[in-house]
Amino acid sequence: MKKEETYCEDELFEDIEPLKVEVVRELFQVIKLEGQMNFKILTEKGLYPAQAVCLWYISKNEGINQKTLAEQIVVAAPTVSMIIKKLERNGFIERKPSTEDMRTLQLFLTEKGKNIIGSLRISFSKIMNIALDGFNENELKIFKELLKKLDFNISNYLQEGEVNK
Repeated sequence: MKKEETYCEDELFEDIEPLKVEVVRELFQVIKLEGQMNFKILTEKGLYPAQAVCLWYISKNEGINQKTLAEQIVVAAPTVSMIIKKLERNGFIERKPSTEDMRTLQLFLTEKGKNIIGSLRISFSKIMNIALDGFNENELKIFKELLKKLDFNISNYLQEGEVNK
């Protein structure tokens, strides 16, 4: 019987607990698969994931300006600018001058944009149901707590700014 090969047998990971290597490998695999699933479902609607995120955020914050949108979704302003132009060209959003500052453009969904939001709700629901199929309520609570702990660890590391911790 052949021993199951793991990434842990690589010299690169020899000083790391094997279970940690396997957990991180699984996490990266899940992130990759989730991205592929999002891409597949959203491109069927003629959208890319970043466009869907912008539309969703605009729907929850009608009248938001482009700069604030970029800050809130943590995407570079030039990238958001390209996304907004495509969404506007495709008729999902419109930009209107702010009544308070004519130099600022506010973002609003068009009717087409509002219709796609309903469709996105269904798609996001589908993605969550597929990803979490087979988990009971207790497992979901535990999983959520574990993810929060992972988030906390990484956030602390990033805030401290230590590279070789």
